Amino acid sequence: MRKRILGPALGLAAALLAVGAGPAAAVEPETVTAVGSPSGVEAICPQGLAASEAHVTNGDGTPLAPNQRWHITTIDGGQGAAAWIAPYDGSPPPPESIALTVSCTC
Repeated sequence: MRKRILGPALGLAAALLAVGAGPAAAVEPETVTAVGSPSGVEAICPQGLAASEAHVTNGDGTPLAPNQRWHITTIDGGQGAAAWIAPYDGSPPPPESIALTVSCTC
């Protein structure tokens, strides 16, 4: 009667497969844009990517007025960003909609 030892054999096979698989494929950077109300919009990057280089424009993509005041903050542990424009003294009224564009990188 022969005994089979599967545990060590399976472990060796798994290790060889892992070595042969090589490094994981690099994740390409993406750009995410969310359009919404000037009272708040969120842009969330795909799983595994982090938000960086966020900027706000009018909803149609044109630049905001030079004296328009806005605020951007990170959300979801850095996976996304949120932006809003509130009416401030001395600032033009918020546009009808805003666009938040975020670069998503590893």
